Amino acid sequence: MTIRSGETTPWAWVAMAASAGMAVELAIALVDHQREAWDSSDYWTLGIPAMVLAALICGFFARRNWVRIGYAPFLGQLVTMTIRAGIGSMLPLGVIFMGILGLSGALAALVGKVMGDRYAS
Repeated sequence: MTIRSGETTPWAWVAMAASAGMAVELAIALVDHQREAWDSSDYWTLGIPAMVLAALICGFFARRNWVRIGYAPFLGQLVTMTIRAGIGSMLPLGVIFMGILGLSGALAALVGKVMGDRYAS
């Protein structure tokens, strides 16, 4: 089955990328018994690469909205973490931190977009 960009709305790809971040937060926090996933070493070795890979794949298929797709996993992870752990005084720092980490997702989504454009041509 071939998935083409025109078969789904761009927001579906953003939602899929965000769900990867949600899954990373839940899986790592629960498996490693942490309040927040980024307190675990697995977040840095498995979680971030998984979110970057999700951005790359979604960028490849969507071939548009690469900035939104790139930041979506990190936003999904932040929202899920906030719902689970509650809003604390460190939330503004977490938002800034996710903005910085999200750059890697945006770059991956851009690479995916370029690869998708070349593959489709």
